[in-house]
Amino acid sequence: MATASTPLAIPVDSQAKVVAYLQSALDQFATSYNIRTQMEMRDRAYYRTQDQSQATSRAKAANNQGDPTKLQNITVPVVMPQVETALAELEDIFLTGYPIFGVVAPPEQQDAAEMMEAQIADNSIRGMWANELLLAMRDGLKYDLGAIEAVWENRKIFAITTPSNKALTEGQATETYYKGNFLRRLDPYNLILDTRVSPEKNHTHGEFAGYTEVISRIQLKKEMEDLPALGTMNFRAALESPSNGIAGATNISSSFYLPQINPDALLPVESRREHNWLAWAGLEPEKTGGIVYQNSYERTVLYCRILPSDFKLSVANKNHVQIWKFTIVNRKVVIFAERQTNAHNFLPIVCCKPSNDGMGWQSKSFAENVIGIQQVSSGLVNSGMESQRRKVYDRLIYDPSRVNKKDIDVVSSVARIAVKSSQYGKPLSEAIYQIPYRDDGVAEVMSLSQQIAQMGDVVNGTNRVQQGQFQKGNKTRQEFDVTMNNASNRGRMRALGLEAAFFMPLKEIVKSNILQYMQPGPILNQQLGTEVAVDPQKLREANLQMKMSDGYMSSEKLASTELMGTLFQAAQALPQIAVEYDLMGMLIYSMRLKGASWLNSFKRTPEQQQAQVAQMSAASEAAGQRNPPPPASPPGAP
Repeated sequence: MATASTPLAIPVDSQAKVVAYLQSALDQFATSYNIRTQMEMRDRAYYRTQDQSQATSRAKAANNQGDPTKLQNITVPVVMPQVETALAELEDIFLTGYPIFGVVAPPEQQDAAEMMEAQIADNSIRGMWANELLLAMRDGLKYDLGAIEAVWENRKIFAITTPSNKALTEGQATETYYKGNFLRRLDPYNLILDTRVSPEKNHTHGEFAGYTEVISRIQLKKEMEDLPALGTMNFRAALESPSNGIAGATNISSSFYLPQINPDALLPVESRREHNWLAWAGLEPEKTGGIVYQNSYERTVLYCRILPSDFKLSVANKNHVQIWKFTIVNRKVVIFAERQTNAHNFLPIVCCKPSNDGMGWQSKSFAENVIGIQQVSSGLVNSGMESQRRKVYDRLIYDPSRVNKKDIDVVSSVARIAVKSSQYGKPLSEAIYQIPYRDDGVAEVMSLSQQIAQMGDVVNGTNRVQQGQFQKGNKTRQEFDVTMNNASNRGRMRALGLEAAFFMPLKEIVKSNILQYMQPGPILNQQLGTEVAVDPQKLREANLQMKMSDGYMSSEKLASTELMGTLFQAAQALPQIAVEYDLMGMLIYSMRLKGASWLNSFKRTPEQQQAQVAQMSAASEAAGQRNPPPPASPPGAP
């Protein structure tokens, strides 16, 4: 359930305008451009399923039937390894830290920073942020378009409590709500974006953003129950509205679309059928006024910047731009409307565009850069395979008046071929001639294919070592490190672009939502297993001095902790530094920035500190008695 900013049940005329607005947005994105077609092309190259020729299909069928002599065409793997190598690098940069987004604040506001960090860590675990961000970044590398919906939600969960009757041996499940930030990867095939702006700017400059999903009747009713009552409407009309079903490759302009990429999928798209489970179970409602449910529904969520007056909405400041959220079922019925008054003032759908080269929708994706290389390399390999087919299956010239074709077509080591009776006494060499096979140049073709495949490394700035392969060479350790550092330059540049255009808006949304919607109460620190008492007022007071880090913009960079090492070294030569500055406090602050939130668990009480000082003094005195200083030399002694 989305936290209600200003939910409002809008009038019928306004609902009709919202539906028309949605249809216009869908037509602009899905039908006016070949976006889905381009995505399918890149997916087929990624999964190596572009070859749909009859020869390949027949060879595959023969192989599946146990005939290993038929040779399929081979697609040289270039796109998928390149994409996964780049994704592994981004995953190592952005998603391996805990929490994914850290918090940096001045020493006097470390308590507030721990509160926010505990909230972020808890949200990231419950919302599985790492998985959602990983999927979005893979989409970005494949299509140069990925998307994340970042919203603050209240979700119904069950907490396990101890029952009042102590005699019961089992815990009691109690219904409650969990409030927090949820990041959700959106399917690029079913996105709705404003194509007048570049994708990475859509959340700030775009007019609308949304997505469509197909859900079941039960899921739709569950979501209806979770919506704020003030903004809901037309539940029965939505449940009875006719569904458009699931669109496959035959209807690429449909609102919801599932591409058929893998011909050997466990569940092919074209074979999917809607099953009426109510009719099968004999639960079809009688014609007595009961709701006539559909088997599935299209649910569309649309965020848009509008002038409420254009939609005949009688709200405050109706002639000023406002962000609204609408939920529409089957592209016909509006069931929820809400004005978004989030402090970040973004459309809460942020796009991932790794290229970020200023060309907007014309940019080539990371995968598209090497699709042509994969196709040329595959063509060369398959030309060599065709030569091998000729080698296996001899080409013959025969006299049909003397030999039957069906006899010589039999592939068997013990074939018996009859000669026609009218040709007895004549040599068989005159009836059949085998054309000599020559495979000149096959080795060169295969070598050329490998060289072209390696061009993909040049195009995308990778090498074999980054892909986990052995690279021969006689470089020294220093030369190897320099080479690998240069190889990662383009990856770091890509990460910098994602940091500025993708992760920074996400961090701003997460931080803003916590400051705006967080309520007081305890939060479990997942790392320590202890509770952190959250004070929203303290968080809001610390907002201006609080920064959020991630794998690229780390806490060390934001706080310049590397300079502390220089300061400690200087203090050894200049004791005045230790007198003027609290070096111990700096060390503790630096360690807490690096994630040592467990330090307070080992902090001594004042009594323990006094006991420790006394123990250290006693040990020092005992050491002095065991090793007395040497006697002073008399005056004038050498």
